[in-house]
Amino acid sequence: MKKDANLTQRRSRQTLLALLLVAFAVSIGFAPLFELIEDGIAARVIGSSFGAIFVIILTMFLLNKQTEIEQESKKSERVFDEKVKIYQKILDITGDMLLDGELTQEEMNRLPFPLIRLQMLGGDEVIESFQRVFDKLNSIYSEEGDVVVIQDDDKSEIYRLISNFSGECRIDLEISNEKVTDRIQDATVSAISKSDKKKNDQTKFKFSGKLLPKNQYVYAVITNYLSENPQLTLDQFKNTFFDKEFDGSRKGQYEAWKTYQEVMDIHHSGVGTIRFYVSAKRKDIGTNKEMVLKLMDAEICLSNFWGIQHMEPFRERLKEKSIKIE
Repeated sequence: MKKDANLTQRRSRQTLLALLLVAFAVSIGFAPLFELIEDGIAARVIGSSFGAIFVIILTMFLLNKQTEIEQESKKSERVFDEKVKIYQKILDITGDMLLDGELTQEEMNRLPFPLIRLQMLGGDEVIESFQRVFDKLNSIYSEEGDVVVIQDDDKSEIYRLISNFSGECRIDLEISNEKVTDRIQDATVSAISKSDKKKNDQTKFKFSGKLLPKNQYVYAVITNYLSENPQLTLDQFKNTFFDKEFDGSRKGQYEAWKTYQEVMDIHHSGVGTIRFYVSAKRKDIGTNKEMVLKLMDAEICLSNFWGIQHMEPFRERLKEKSIKIE
C-alpha cells in the first residue's frame, strides 16, 4: 500500500509540474501566436486545443490527488482499527492480571508480544506510558515465589498507570486532543480501588480446624467428600455439588470447574489465564496434575477463584445434603 501511495504521489507531482509548464508556455507564447495567425478559424482551433490540454492535465492532477487521498484514508482506517485492537488486548490482559490480585509467570508471559506490537502501531507517548505499567508489574513479580500477591498500594499505582495509558491511547486515536485531567484520573483510580477491595473480600472459612481462604475452603470441602465417596461419577458430582455455571454467574474462565482436557487446551493455546486447580505450583501445570479431581468417568479441575457472593449458596446447598462444611 505504501508503494502504491508513493507512486500516486509521484504521478501527482509530475502532473502538477506539467500543468505549471503548460500555464507558463501559454502565458509566454499564447499572445504572440495569436498575433501571428490573427483572428479566424485557426486561432479558434489553437485556443480550443490549448484549453482542452489544460483541462486534461488539470483533471489528471485532480484524479491523482483524489486517489492519493482515498489510499491515505483507507490506510488510516486500517491502522486505527489495528490500534484499537492492540490497545484493547493490552487492557484485557492487564485486567485479567489484576482481577485475582495475584501475578503468575504465565500472566507475565502474555505481555511482551503485545508490547512489541504496540511499538509497531502506537505513538511514542503510548509506548512509554505502557512501558511504565510493564516495569511496575515486573518489579512486583521480581519478588520471590511462583505466585506473587499484589498489595493494595501497588494495585492503586498500577490502576493510575493504566489510566494514564488509556488517556494516551485516546489522544493517539484522535478521540480527543487533551489528556484526561488529574482530577478525573484520581476519581477513577479511587472508584476502582474501592470496588476492587469489595471484590477481593478476604473472608476465611473454618474447615477441620483450619481457617481457609474461600477458594481453598471449597477445594477442601469437596476433596474431603470425594475421599469418603471415591466412586462418584461426573453426573453424581453435578447433582451433589454443582454444574459448571453453579448459580448462573460463573462463565468461561470463571466457571466453577472445567474438565482437565479443557484446562489443558487453554494452557496450550496460551490465550487465557488458568484459574483452576491443576498442580500446587502453577509453573508445573503442564506436567503435574496432583490437584485434579479424579472421578470414576472424568477428571475435573475446580476453580481457584471464588467470590464472597458464591459462598452462601455453596454452603447452603451442602447443608441441605448433610455434607460436612466445617
